[in-house]
Formats: sequence, structure tokens, C-alpha cells
Amino acid sequence: MQDRREVTSMETKQSGGATHTATSARPSLIHAVGVTKSFGGVTAVSGIDLDVHEGEVVGVMGPNGAGKSTFLSLLAGAQRPTSGELVVAGRRMRSADRAAMARLGVGLAHQIPKPFRKLTVRENVRVAAQTAPRARRRDLVEKALEMSGMAPKADSPAGELGLLEMKRLELARVLALDPTLVLLDEVAAGLNTRDLDELIALVALIRDEGRTLVIVEHVQEVFHQLAERIVVLEWGQKLTEGSPAEVAADPRVVEIYLGESIGAEKPARTAPRPTTEAPLLTATGLTAGYGQATVLHDVDLELHAGRVLAVLGANGAGKSTLAKSLAGMIPIRSGTISLEGAPIDRLGSFQRVRRGLSLVPEGRRLFADLTVRENLELGLGPRSAADSLERVRTLFPKLVELSDRAAGALSGGEQQMVAIGRALASEPKVIVFDELSLGLAPVVVDRLLEAVGEIAGWGTAVVLIEQNVHRALALADEALVLRQGRVVFRGDPGEFTDEALRLAYLGADL
Repeated sequence: MQDRREVTSMETKQSGGATHTATSARPSLIHAVGVTKSFGGVTAVSGIDLDVHEGEVVGVMGPNGAGKSTFLSLLAGAQRPTSGELVVAGRRMRSADRAAMARLGVGLAHQIPKPFRKLTVRENVRVAAQTAPRARRRDLVEKALEMSGMAPKADSPAGELGLLEMKRLELARVLALDPTLVLLDEVAAGLNTRDLDELIALVALIRDEGRTLVIVEHVQEVFHQLAERIVVLEWGQKLTEGSPAEVAADPRVVEIYLGESIGAEKPARTAPRPTTEAPLLTATGLTAGYGQATVLHDVDLELHAGRVLAVLGANGAGKSTLAKSLAGMIPIRSGTISLEGAPIDRLGSFQRVRRGLSLVPEGRRLFADLTVRENLELGLGPRSAADSLERVRTLFPKLVELSDRAAGALSGGEQQMVAIGRALASEPKVIVFDELSLGLAPVVVDRLLEAVGEIAGWGTAVVLIEQNVHRALALADEALVLRQGRVVFRGDPGEFTDEALRLAYLGADL
């Protein structure tokens, strides 16, 4: 492959710990002007302008729902823009598809590899190489296997590979296209520190061949070691762009990840609630994940009645996996979970609800066609007191006037109130909130967080997973911070500094 770093200007600059060629004289491989993608009434990507030059490594970051994966699918030809101009590798994307873009050398590596499990590693790579001229296919396959580190496993069935090997195979399939543009969609997800270092080294080899990379990622180490430039998306729009260091220092970026700018006045903390002698909820050595990916690693926590534990961390840190593990939505791989001293880790989710542990899930998960009253009544347990719903209506008086409305016709904030009320109907001893404020207006979030404080005041133990970090820390009695599935801080929220927040969320010091 021609070295695309051979450009007119050989001026270099230092960014994120890696030296990159200046982009001023490089041809543009991606040209986007006002690119918008809508799905029905939902606009996932809105008015994005972006140029990516040959040989450049560009990161794309943003919170959940920012439009990152949708934008990547537009570049790959899997989706077509609703409006705007998008040209990739010389092809206008209004008429392109995945096959056409693969033939042009545009390869997409997915977060969750899905190889042909019964085929060997080599056979999987051969499938990808079918877009190349017949005379080149063998050489491309062998080079892809060698470069990805999968040559020793070439004759093994893909279904027998470990997670890192699956990720390497996914990249090998992209390399078999002899790509000019490599698109990486959260390929670092689920890897431990050692495996992450190996994957970053492999991507660096791909970069050093002069190939252009666009990387969507939550693991900030990837950006700081590889990216020349980062584009930040929020609600489908481009918020800002710059070097990894510039983006990490941007107050707007800090705000969308932490809820407030570094250095801003913090909300006043509530007085610490008293601690009872024995914890209500205990987790020891909790390890969990999905498929071959281990997301949580050896997490310990304990929570007392009437106290709030804020669980914080960047996207992909393992927060929702922790919530689902506690609630029995996914099985744990090792460790123990106890409620009031009795083990519950082998119980089903409905059995845990009966024991006194309820989950308010991310996305609310209401029955849209049922009324508010019917959704609340579904939360009633066999031993719930007759006045348990009255307590919910006292907490959220608006639910009284909405009782006969279909849940699907409510606003996001109203739906979240119903979801909280349904969880409270079983009179839990422990309640877990997973992304309480996701997608809600600030005034609604204020009311919901106020309600969390009231619930704790009843003596209920609360696990609070929350985007607005400073508000959560102000409300919490204890904070637990995850990074790549591991606990990096546990203790008094007042001791968790802005520097530690920046490192946990953005992978950079102040």
C-alpha cells in the first residue's frame, strides 16, 4: 500500500503522546457538510460539518445518545444521510451501500465481533477479502493475519477464540480489504488493561501504515495514545473538536460528562445520614459481563439503610452492569451479593424484588399501552401494604391526575416518575436507580433527585447511577467510581477532587 503520509508538507506536531503528520496538505478522505440522519421523528445526527484528511486519526466521542455510532454507519454506507452532503473516499453517500464502500476500501470494525463461528480464522478473513481482485486475495489474507497477530490461530475455528482474539480477528477482516479508511466502533469495549494495551498497539500499527482512522470510543486511553484530533458530539450535533488535551480541558465537554464545569460552584451537600451497625446490601468480589467480555472486575460495596451510594464513571465503565448484577438481570461470574446478611446472588430478579431490592432501569421500561395506575399496580408485591401506592402519590402528586393516561403518552419526566413509583410499590429496602436523569430537562432532574433524598429519608438504601456527577456527589453519603470495570475510588464524596473526576471521565489531568 502506498504510504499516504507522503505529503507536501512534512511538518509534524505532538498530540496525545504520538507524533502525526500535519493535515494541511493532505487530500480530504471524508467531507461532510450539514449531514443529518433522521429515523421517523427522531434526529440522530444533525447538521454535522467535518473534514478528515488522508492519514489522519480522528476520534469521535460523546455521551450515550450523542449520535456517534449513527455517524459511523453513515461513513460506512450502512445508512444514508437524510440531508446534507457526505463524500467518503470520493463517493457521494446518497447512493452508497456497505458493499460499494468495502470495494472502495472502507472497513468497519464493530464493538461486538460476529464472525462465522464455525469457519476458521483464515476462512473468515478470506470472506472479507472477496472485494479485492482475485490475484491479490491470498496476499491480503496472509498479511492481515500476520499484522493482526492471528497467524498462529489461522486454522482454529473462530468460535473458540477469546475476546481479545475476536477483536483481532475483527480488525484482520477489515485489513483484508486493504482499507484506505478504517472505522472503529468501540472496539476496546470489555478489554482489561493488558488486552487494551495490546489492542492499542495493533491500531497504532495500522495507523503507522498511513491509513486513515475514525475511532468511536468510550475508553479515553485510546484517544490519548492514538488520536490526532477528537470531535465531540452531543444530541447528534458537533459540540467541539480539537486535540485530546484541548477537548479534555473544554468546559463544555466537562459539563456534558460531569454535569457541571470544573471549578463551578458545587451544590451544597446534604448532611451525612447516620449509619446502622449492619449493612443492608453487601457485594464482595463482584465480577460480571456479557458473552466473552468481562465488564465488572472484583467490585466490593456495602450500603446501609437510609444512605445514598453514588456510582459514577464514564460511559462503558460498568455502571449499568453493576445495577443489572445487583438486581439479578444478568448472572454474576464470581463474588457474592447479600441482602440483610442473606445471600441473593443465586436468586432470580423477581425473587430479589420480593426480598426487598428493586431496580429503576435505564430507559424506564414501562408498559406504554397500560395506564399510569396499571403500571404502578404491577409493582405491588404480595406483601405490599395497601397504602404503598398512596405513598408514591404523595411523593409525586402529579401521578394522581395522570392515573388514567397511557404511560406511552407521558413526557420523559412523567414516565420516570411512574418508573420510580412502580419500583417503590413493592416497598423495597434497597432501590437501584440506573441513569436516573438520562435525556431529561434540568428542572425535572432537580425534582427527581430531590425525591431520591426523600426516599432515603424513609430509611431506604439507595444506589444512584447518575450522569450529573456534582449533583449526585452532593446528594450521596458515599461515592464509588468505576473505570474500565474496576473501582478507582470509594469513600466520602467530599474527598473526590476535580482532578480525580477529570481522570476518571476524560482520562486526563487538569
